[in-house]
This record gives sequence, structure tokens and C-alpha cells, in this order.
Amino acid sequence: MKLEDLTEEQIKQARACKTAEERLAFIREYEIELADEQLEAISGGAVDFEEIICGKC
Repeated sequence: MKLEDLTEEQIKQARACKTAEERLAFIREYEIELADEQLEAISGGAVDFEEIICGKC
């Protein structure tokens, strides 16, 4: 799934993710396509998860 295909409900779920584990589980559950750099940044906490997930907001 591409980020731009997320529904409003999925975006709400993404925003509720607080830990790297929750974020990665969300990404796996919805099979979200991310660049390696984005995935590393999310898992390492180097970037705001909402910035990546909610790029269309």
C-alpha cells in the first residue's frame, strides 16, 4: 500500500502509534511501501512518524 492510499481511519491509527515497535507493526500490517531511509528513520526515532504517514494531510 502506498502512503497516499491510507484511509482517514488508518491515519488515525498511525497517529496513535507511540513506540517504534507500534509504528513498525502498523507498517507491516498494512504493507506500507517505504523507502529504506524512511524505514530506518522511523525505527530509530530520528523522524516524526506522523510527518511520513500524514504527508497528504
